[in-house]
Amino acid sequence: MLGFYPRKIAKFYYLNTTGSIFTMKKILLAGVAALFAVSSAQAQNVTLTSAAASPGGATDVSARFLAEVAAANKIATIQVQVGQVLTKTMVQVAEGKTDISAAFFLGNFLMSRSLGPFSGLGKKRGKELAGNMRLLFPFHLAHFVLVAYQSTGIDSYDKLKGKTVHNGPPRGGAYITAKAVIRLSAGLAEGKGYNGKQIAWGQANSIFLDRTVDAAVRPATNPASWMPIYMSAGKINMVSVPKKPFEGKAWKKYYSAPGNVPIVFPVADLAHYGDKVRIISEDNMFRSVANAGGTMVNKSMNKKLAKALTAAFIKNLPDLYRKTAFARTSQFGNIKTENFNFCKAGIKFHPGAMEAWQEAGHTVPECTKP
Repeated sequence: MLGFYPRKIAKFYYLNTTGSIFTMKKILLAGVAALFAVSSAQAQNVTLTSAAASPGGATDVSARFLAEVAAANKIATIQVQVGQVLTKTMVQVAEGKTDISAAFFLGNFLMSRSLGPFSGLGKKRGKELAGNMRLLFPFHLAHFVLVAYQSTGIDSYDKLKGKTVHNGPPRGGAYITAKAVIRLSAGLAEGKGYNGKQIAWGQANSIFLDRTVDAAVRPATNPASWMPIYMSAGKINMVSVPKKPFEGKAWKKYYSAPGNVPIVFPVADLAHYGDKVRIISEDNMFRSVANAGGTMVNKSMNKKLAKALTAAFIKNLPDLYRKTAFARTSQFGNIKTENFNFCKAGIKFHPGAMEAWQEAGHTVPECTKP
């Protein structure tokens, strides 16, 4: 069963790159026809592998929900591995070694240019592998937050100076983003301004609980699946990016980059955490950056199979909304380009997925058409 929280839906506001605010409209699902072209007999013989990142987060929920609806509709059996580093599993999908993986769109862009965690691929190989990736459905992996126990006295990004901070798994996408968030918010560089601690997601909660680290800058959904664990051991500060730097040139350049999406929403939308979590913002608006991404496959996946998987996911979105409180705020069911920055990242839908979205009544952005 999916669904970890009482159903509390927050209302998010998104900034475009010029800084204007617009409110997300409710996503209306059109009726989806019976698109499952893979027969039951075939489905019994189709076994797929799937990879997701931190347990309980958007990548985990989407992977397990896809596996659930694929099995229910006799499309395929999907074996899901959680707690994976997406920079590794994205390469595995591109190489045809894993069938499905969550992916962050900035990662696809970096892979295509052999940059950052993909620098070892070489320019030719990186471009080739990125060109093998195709999207089934997008969502926001998470937005980033600074959290610390109130007993530490850390109530701003500036106070991370000299502290030990969990900032993601080694060489992962979250690590890349967390370092940028700290640098842009407080001017602190890892190794000079603070000590970064990288560890696999499976151990991330334990090093926060036992105070191995003073704070964490990590991805979060709303609500965050890991927050009740942290709250069980003490009162928490959750800190917004300060308004002034967020509206400055450096931050604007960053959240205009491929796969990054700036978000601003009322602090009141975090009230569901109760009095054990203090939300810190100078104007009652919470600011952060979200990693846009989605569920991606190799371009060689059978078109009928890709279409069937995507159509099953779309058709069952109401069930996902019912089971998982953060499904709407994580933009499941939305394919509008302004919420994902598809074009700059060079993201393309799988032809089968594109047909599924179109037949469900959605307009597929031109830049994402294969």
